[in-house]
Amino acid sequence: MSSINYPNHKVAAKTIAGLMLLQMALGLLLNFYFLTPILTYDGSASIEEITVILGCATLVALLISAINLVFGLLLPKSRIKEYEGTFISLIVFAAVGIVLCAYEYAKLAEYVSFLSSFSVHESNTSVMKKMLAVGRNEAHFFSIFMSSCSLAAFYILLIRAELIAKWIAYLALASCVLQLIAVGHTFFQAPTPSLAQLPLALSQLLVPIYLLAAGFLTSLGARTDNLQSNS
Repeated sequence: MSSINYPNHKVAAKTIAGLMLLQMALGLLLNFYFLTPILTYDGSASIEEITVILGCATLVALLISAINLVFGLLLPKSRIKEYEGTFISLIVFAAVGIVLCAYEYAKLAEYVSFLSSFSVHESNTSVMKKMLAVGRNEAHFFSIFMSSCSLAAFYILLIRAELIAKWIAYLALASCVLQLIAVGHTFFQAPTPSLAQLPLALSQLLVPIYLLAAGFLTSLGARTDNLQSNS
């Protein structure tokens, strides 16, 4: 099974792989460094510090969301031109995810504004946290849902254009479906099943490793893969 020999396609594959790894690293940085002091605010940090952290968190979150859009734009146009509907779906889902991400952090900005007006020890703090849980969490999960939809569309495009080996493409698509099911629980006030989200973390590591090692398949390579799987 061969990979595309055109330099621009090789660069695109490696760029997508690098962005996937960057996206995962930024996600860890966002959740465990930037958001923790905001969501667990106890008054030990100044409002100025929290505001700076919020600004950094917003930029990182928007960058993470925007990377999903870049995935589609980097795919070889000659290979995906026949699947315009899937490509448009990817772009639309990614764009909606960016908008919802901005809305989520606007809600966080309201929370930080409340913190600057009240003492963390006042009874109003519990009310603020409930407002955060309702407003921010709804936007947060809708944003994740849309981003997962764009990622699913990305893998459907890879499958239809036969750009990577089918086994890893279907594995990645299945992990996106599990992520959508997990996030969908929150729309019915049910807890998110953490185990259902683990396959996506695994596939988001496997796919970039594959792309760095093999790049995109040629049309001939894709047909060979089909013949082998059918034999």
